Amino acid sequence: MNIGFVTAESPYGSPGVGGIAAYLRALIPALLDAGHRVTLFAGAREQRSFLAERDRLRVHHFELPSAHWYAAKIPLLRTTVTLPLRQLEWSYAFHRQVAPVGASEKFDVLECTEVGALILNRIAPIVIRLHGSEFVFRKQSGVPLNLSVRWNDYLEGYSCKRAAGITTPSQFQANEIINHRGWPADRVRVIPNPISATMLKAGLEFERNGGSEPIVLYTGRLAPVKGIETLLGAAKLVHDRNPGITFVLAGPWQMPHPPETYGLTLNQRAVNGVQWVGPRGQSELIDWYKRAALFVMPSYYESFGISVVEAMAFGLPVVASDSGGLREVIGNNGSGSLVPKRDPKAFADAIISSLGSANARISAASRERVCKMFTADRVLTSTLGLYESVQKSSRSESH
Repeated sequence: MNIGFVTAESPYGSPGVGGIAAYLRALIPALLDAGHRVTLFAGAREQRSFLAERDRLRVHHFELPSAHWYAAKIPLLRTTVTLPLRQLEWSYAFHRQVAPVGASEKFDVLECTEVGALILNRIAPIVIRLHGSEFVFRKQSGVPLNLSVRWNDYLEGYSCKRAAGITTPSQFQANEIINHRGWPADRVRVIPNPISATMLKAGLEFERNGGSEPIVLYTGRLAPVKGIETLLGAAKLVHDRNPGITFVLAGPWQMPHPPETYGLTLNQRAVNGVQWVGPRGQSELIDWYKRAALFVMPSYYESFGISVVEAMAFGLPVVASDSGGLREVIGNNGSGSLVPKRDPKAFADAIISSLGSANARISAASRERVCKMFTADRVLTSTLGLYESVQKSSRSESH
C-alpha cells in the first residue's frame, strides 16, 4: 500500500514532541519493514524534504501558518476565533503540501489527526487518529469552554464525518467520543499506541539489579491537563518526608505561567526536590528510565499514555491517576498503582509506598503486558486491517 501520514508534529524533528510523534516513531518503521510505501508530511521549524529510516521514508517538513497565534494575543479574538482559525489555516496548509504529491502518485490512504483534516479527503480516503480534542482537554482541566473551543469542536466533528475510518488508542476514549458525537459503536476502531522498537529493545535488555537512584520520573508535556500542579504538590509533600528524593520532569513547558512561577529553573534541582530537564530525545529518555526508581503520571485526562508503556518496558513501578485510558494501559497485574486525580496527598502516599518496590515480579509482569499488548507488530496488524477495509470501500464506491 501507499500510505501518507499528515501531522503537526514530526518524530524526525525537535526532541520532546508529543504523543503523535511517538506513535509515528513506532509505527512507520513497522510499515516500512512490511514492504509498504510511506510518506510523512509534518509541521516543523524548517522547510525541507529528505529521506529517513535508511532512505525508505520520504519526509516533507514545512512551517505551519500561525495567524491563530497572533489572534490569541487579542482578547476578543482569543476566546472566539483562535482555534477554528487554526483548523482552517492548517487544513489548507496540509492540503497544499499533500495535493501535489498525491496528484503524481495515488495514496491508498492518508492518516491524520482531528486537527487540520477538513479537506484532505479530496486527495485520498482519510483515517483520523484521534489525538485528543481541545474541547475535552479544557473540560477535564477545568478551563472554560469558550466560543473558540466550541466552534473548533464543530469543525473536528465535520472532519470526522468525512473520514473513511476513525481510530483511538483506548476504549475509554472511544466510548467518550461516541457518546459526545452520537455515533454508532462501530464507528471507532480501538488500536493501542505502540512502543518504538528501539525503546522496547532497550527496556527488555535492561536489568535494574537494585541500582536505581531515588528518582521519581515524569516524561511528557508539562501542561495543565497533565496534572503538573498535582505533581508539584505531591513532590512537596514527599520532599517533606524524604528530602533525598528527586522528581525529574522531562518534557516541553506548556503551563500557563513560566517555570520561575513554580520555583523551577531549567536543569536545576529546586528546593522542593523537583528538577525540570526540558525536552529530551529518545536516547536521553532511555537513560532516565534506567536511572529512575519510579514513574508517575498524574494526568487529569489521558487518552492512552505512551510514557507509561515505556516505563513499564523498563520494569519501573508506576503511580498514575485513575483517569481516562490509564487503567487500560496498566492493567490489573500489579504493574502500577492508580490513585484519584487532583489529589496530591494520595499521590505522595502512593509514591512513598511504591518507591523501592521494583522487583523481579513487577518487572516481569510489566514487560509481559507491554510485549502482549503494545508492540509495533501487534498494532501494525490491526492498523493494516483497517487500511485494507478503507481501500476496498474506496474502490467499490468508485465503480
